[in-house]
Amino acid sequence: MFRTYTDYVNKTALTLPDKFIDVRTGESIEVLPKVLEQIEYHSNNSTLIHLVLTALNSYLQPKSINNGNSLLLEEIREIKRMMQMGYLPRGNGQIGKGPAQLNETSNLDLNEVEDVLEAFGG
Repeated sequence: MFRTYTDYVNKTALTLPDKFIDVRTGESIEVLPKVLEQIEYHSNNSTLIHLVLTALNSYLQPKSINNGNSLLLEEIREIKRMMQMGYLPRGNGQIGKGPAQLNETSNLDLNEVEDVLEAFGG
């Protein structure tokens, strides 16, 4: 079922189906109630075109790492450095000094971590 949302002030109309095709993956996805809620809100407040352009801008902008992600990456680097030096937390939360017991994690590739964080950090 289709529903049309209209912003008469800015002469903008948007007709939505129940499902849409994700142009990146080709998957058919159901329109979320939160999306419908936002479209209805912006059509009632004459800001529908701004919502559409904001969504397009977010879609077309390349993802960048912001300060929050940089801080997180720095924390991960510190954890990796501690693991490589052999510092592992003991059972009661105290930091102990000894050989690393998680050899597979000491081979952690920081570039892979950054890729994962970038993928989820958006």
